[in-house]
Amino acid sequence: MRQESATSLPRLTALLALLVAWVVTLSLPATYFALGYQALSAAVQTKVDIKAETMNQLIATQPEVWRYSEHRLRELLARYPLLREDEQVTAYDEADAELAAIGEAVPSPSLLFTSTLFDAGSVVGRIEIHRSISPLLLRTAVAAAVGLVLGVAVFSFLRRLPRLLEQVFEEKERALVTLHSIGDAVITTDRNQIVEYLNPVAESLTGWTRHEAVGRPLSEIMPLIDEETLESVTSPMAEALQKNEIHSFNTHVALQRRDGTALAIDDSAAPIHNSGGDVIGGVMVFHDVTTERSMAKRISWAATHDALTGLVNRSEFDNLMDEALASAHNSDKHHALCYLDLDQFKVINDTSGHAAGDAFLKQVSAMLLTRIRASDTLARLGGDEFGLLLDGCTMDRAKLIAADLLSAIRDLRFNWEGKIFAVGVSIGLVEISRDSGSRAELFTAADTACYAAKEQGRNRVAVYHATDTEIAKRRQEVGWATRLTAALEQNRFLLYYQDFRSLCGDDTAKHIEILLRMVDEEGKTIMPGSFVPAAERYNIMPAIDRWVITNVCAGYRELCRVLGSPLTCAINLSGTSMNSEGLLEFILQQIDRYDVPENALCFEITETAAINNLRHASEFMKAIRERGFLLALDDFGTGTSSFGYLKQLPIDYLKIDGSFVRSIDRDSMDRAMTETINHLGHLMGLKTIGEFAESESILEHLRQLGVDYAQGYGVHVPEPLPIYAENPAVFSSRRSAGEA
Repeated sequence: MRQESATSLPRLTALLALLVAWVVTLSLPATYFALGYQALSAAVQTKVDIKAETMNQLIATQPEVWRYSEHRLRELLARYPLLREDEQVTAYDEADAELAAIGEAVPSPSLLFTSTLFDAGSVVGRIEIHRSISPLLLRTAVAAAVGLVLGVAVFSFLRRLPRLLEQVFEEKERALVTLHSIGDAVITTDRNQIVEYLNPVAESLTGWTRHEAVGRPLSEIMPLIDEETLESVTSPMAEALQKNEIHSFNTHVALQRRDGTALAIDDSAAPIHNSGGDVIGGVMVFHDVTTERSMAKRISWAATHDALTGLVNRSEFDNLMDEALASAHNSDKHHALCYLDLDQFKVINDTSGHAAGDAFLKQVSAMLLTRIRASDTLARLGGDEFGLLLDGCTMDRAKLIAADLLSAIRDLRFNWEGKIFAVGVSIGLVEISRDSGSRAELFTAADTACYAAKEQGRNRVAVYHATDTEIAKRRQEVGWATRLTAALEQNRFLLYYQDFRSLCGDDTAKHIEILLRMVDEEGKTIMPGSFVPAAERYNIMPAIDRWVITNVCAGYRELCRVLGSPLTCAINLSGTSMNSEGLLEFILQQIDRYDVPENALCFEITETAAINNLRHASEFMKAIRERGFLLALDDFGTGTSSFGYLKQLPIDYLKIDGSFVRSIDRDSMDRAMTETINHLGHLMGLKTIGEFAESESILEHLRQLGVDYAQGYGVHVPEPLPIYAENPAVFSSRRSAGEA
């Protein structure tokens, strides 16, 4: 049934269109002919009446002879109104006899118009005009042709009209469906900002239904506020209608919904024009950007803050330092920079894990924030180091704040799984004034002061003064950093060695310790005591240690040929190297690359380095032992917890610190300490080595105490390590040694 209706509708439309077309086609010529005929008849009838009136006047003046004056009659018939070429005028008497005629005979079709002649009230004749209607018919034919064209046009239009109406309806429906389906909210208003339409998304975001919103002001349906200040914001629709242009907000705007909640939105408004270009209303398009803005805020926060503690990070702290410097230089305003480095923090990490260390850092950060002013900025610069910018603060006030922070951290007790930890802090303090240098110079000064505080016994505040001897010494280390980097790049390091002596006589293997020297820019040899502290301070020591490891591994077999075999080479590893990433992998790579045999290398690690990162050191030592190489604990006896940690380390040799050995022949306390350490080492199955054995007397005392090996100037004065050109990796070192 529905299909039949769908089929019959076009047919009915076609028939209706044909009927209307025929009506239009026929009505135009018919109407034209009727109107033309009516106008023609009226004109000719008027003309014949006028001529009859003229004749009646003649009859009245000449009643007896008028009918016999043919020339006179013709003259009257020819007068106004003038005859057309397609007309003929004839005068007849009462007996229908022709009295006179003007004009040619008119062919058919024609029209006849008559007017009566009177004499004293009696009919005495008539006048007739014949008029051709051929011109009227011709014009009617033209009208018929126009009507036909118009009829065809009407027919075509009417045939297409249903489709056009259907397309318009479909466009409207499509537009409505689009507005209902798009993800953006849409609100349209008139030119007075009275709401006319809301799509479903707008209903959802505003909390108003379309039925409720239509007819209400836009400001009521869509109140806007500033996200930061929460103050009301004018709708962009007002700007769009006033300026007749698209307008949107650059600031962060929130929509206050009907239920009182707020949504962050991104919106724009545009005017709506009629066909004449006049503004008749506007459309507001917006969408919810709460998630995006929240994400952007989190990203922005993460870019400027430390993820663990929530404090400002190094990058943002640098920006704040630049601002403080600018204000100091431009307005003579004073600030202060504090550099805080926690003492003994590694103990927490090593004994309880990084989770404990992280928890402690968060606790310390939260506590420090409660001790500073609202105008100050605390930042985590990395690891256990913090920076504090004291804005608009005199040095006297800064010293009090630093002392308060020092006391607070010293009194802090951190409880983790039943263990109580206490740490300290070393603080470097520097003034920021008009005379201050660059940001880098300020950080260097604060860092130098902090390091000076550590060397003075830790847990104290050191104020930077350019004239201080100790701090000036630390500033020189900054120059050392540049020199050391250049020395590495230019291969200006030398390898020396020093023999061990077996005091028991049962060890035929040769033991040597690899020592390091540096050649300065002028070719002078520099002892390690001058540059190693700076190398460790500025984290250059890992690169230097790797240089030593590579050269020793590369030249090991040639060393065996010259010095004898079996040969054990002891290599010192600094604390910074132990804490660097990839050291173990690098050592194993060099061992495999140069096919170094087992027991050929003994890695010496200081007691302090091992204790400060006990877990990492223990894992490193186990891996080295598994590959068949040896380990020694250097400078043993100087740590505060030596005996407690010793049993956790898988070592082969225990090197007794030289501060005890060098005086055992004169100081009974040093002799007792040496004896105790030696005895403890033997109980644990370790070989012991006495350092700083500088005389035969000391050697004899070490032998009496049962120490296994002795090392020092009394055994062997260090000399350059034999380096051979057959090993490219160490050729440059041999060359430098020769030049030195």
